[in-house]
Amino acid sequence: MSKIKNETDFTKVKPYNQDEEKTAQLARMFNTISDKYDQFNDIMSWGMARVWRRKSLLKLKQYNPKQILDIAAGTADMCIKSYKYLNPDHVTGIDISDKMMEMGRFKVEKANLGDKIDLEVQDVSSLKFENESFDAAMIAFGIRNFEKLNESLQQIYRVLKPNGHLLILEMNEPQKGLLFKGYQLYTKIFVRLTAKYLSSDKVAYDYLQASMHAFPNGEKLIGILEENGFKLNIYHKFTFGVCSMYLVEKQ
Repeated sequence: MSKIKNETDFTKVKPYNQDEEKTAQLARMFNTISDKYDQFNDIMSWGMARVWRRKSLLKLKQYNPKQILDIAAGTADMCIKSYKYLNPDHVTGIDISDKMMEMGRFKVEKANLGDKIDLEVQDVSSLKFENESFDAAMIAFGIRNFEKLNESLQQIYRVLKPNGHLLILEMNEPQKGLLFKGYQLYTKIFVRLTAKYLSSDKVAYDYLQASMHAFPNGEKLIGILEENGFKLNIYHKFTFGVCSMYLVEKQ
């Protein structure tokens, strides 16, 4: 499967319209829901997102990364949790939403980690860091929002040190059977009603569900990662396949 075909299908899923660039729309969308995003993430993940983050970070622990880049850092949950489980020297978090970064800075200061975590507004497809700057990079529930997937992965590859690691955590729809039907019912009724209560931007949460449905996962995503120079170390599914973890290494 070619890189172009891999990117084409899911990049057509945009929050508001097909004319404007996806990244610009997403920055605006996440700004509108930044104050409620953590709550909604817990709801969409059945309350399991915190467990998945912990288990994924523990898989990265064996490599003892000291300089970490957190991509699509959002409100800085992974940045903060990395100090609990990995004890790095420094973590840099980036996101396209300045409002999400504001929420993240508040949480970082509350955790007394202001001198150990930097948060910057950056687009992963055009990173401003020097080559081979980080021991590890991580993306939790954000890779499906990349407008330029291959360019972004190539940028991550560039800023990782030799044999550096990339940890990806992403939600999936269950593939078949009663679990799939139950999940559809859950998202269509409970999640939609909760989204309406949490935010006036219903379109934002419709997008989050649609993007999860469209984004390649499993073997398809592993193939894309390998095309961009990464070697798979661990692939693991959590909670009946609702969430997947990919731990890959820069070759």
